Amino acid sequence: MKASLLKKLLTASAMLLIAWTVASADDAGLYAKPVDPNSSFVRIVDPQATSVVIAGLALNDLDQGLSPYVIVKPGEIEMSVGLEKATLSTEPGKYYTYARIADGRQKLYVDTVKDDPSKAQVYLYNLSDLPMADLFVPAAKTVALRNVAAGESGAVLLRAPLALSFAIQSDGRTVVETGTVDLKRRSGFSIVLTGSSGNYHAVAVENHLHQ
Repeated sequence: MKASLLKKLLTASAMLLIAWTVASADDAGLYAKPVDPNSSFVRIVDPQATSVVIAGLALNDLDQGLSPYVIVKPGEIEMSVGLEKATLSTEPGKYYTYARIADGRQKLYVDTVKDDPSKAQVYLYNLSDLPMADLFVPAAKTVALRNVAAGESGAVLLRAPLALSFAIQSDGRTVVETGTVDLKRRSGFSIVLTGSSGNYHAVAVENHLHQ
């Protein structure tokens, strides 16, 4: 084999290896990371909070009111949001979101996790006073999630990688929109709807584990 041809083949192989490595890094989301299946995962959602404590761990840099999931041992754990304290009972392998809803009460959500290697999981938390909220995808002109009641949540798997914006609709009318969300394979994203009396706000944040 001529030296010039061998050099070209080696260069092409190196480029393919780099491309594969970059693609793999882009696809590594929350649910692709190896974790102890016997652990529990807990986070807090409170748009008014600047710091929270989960199982003794203080988190002071919340992303638009969302903490990362904290890995905890199953059983009872203590949490606090400001001066408010709560005790939560957790089970192995489950993901929990503890959130403040429109009437000021705190509610615990058990997040359904579906690890699809070709898709991203998008959650909608309706923490507002809207009786029903739909998650609409303007680019596709379709509803991804329907009838998420006030104080409830829903989840949907969407093709990834893909950059999409979302609209929250009620009775077919858009009440608020998100910015563009860069969906990644095997990742989770949370859209949190808050507000009341016609004044609504939505944020879209990628789910993370606290490391």
